[in-house]
Amino acid sequence: MCMDSINWTVIVFLVLVVGNSIYHYFRNKNENDSIEDTDSVDNSNSETNMEEKIKTKELAISVLKDIGADLTDIGEERIQFDYQGITFLLDLEDDCYFVNIIWPWCHTFNKFDIDEFSRVQRVINTINSYDAVSVFYGISDSDDVVLHMKKNLLFIPQIPQIDSYLRSILGGFFRTVRTLDFEIEKSRLQENKERV
Repeated sequence: MCMDSINWTVIVFLVLVVGNSIYHYFRNKNENDSIEDTDSVDNSNSETNMEEKIKTKELAISVLKDIGADLTDIGEERIQFDYQGITFLLDLEDDCYFVNIIWPWCHTFNKFDIDEFSRVQRVINTINSYDAVSVFYGISDSDDVVLHMKKNLLFIPQIPQIDSYLRSILGGFFRTVRTLDFEIEKSRLQENKERV
């Protein structure tokens, strides 16, 4: 009786192991088949997209004109344009899906004004920690420190309503500069209150 019990235990164990192995074999095979099917679909789509691919520069010029921007200078890898009275730079490469939009000289101050430098540094660190638009420093030929804003973004024709997309990105620059100016002034007033 003990021998029969051990035999059945061994047989049940072997059936479970073999059954489990067969289950995982077919499950992995089905997953690999579905991956190969999507790869073949993706390859045919990418070939079609490559044929229809519009160059990034052509797309940028078209969209900028659609949103009412004035193109002031078109270089090989940079487009300078005016939008709502502000000059922006758009850095791009035709074989890259990402572009950089820069608002140069959005704020300036004297580099010898230590208090202002400290204020601006705190505000920039705060803005860069939560905002989608980055603010960074630059030094001019004069005695000024200049601030620039920059945003790196995906820019492809497959983006629905790409003109609205670009308008919202540019709107982010205006929100950031308002926040920058407001926070600098708020910090300045707070410091003046503490001195009094």
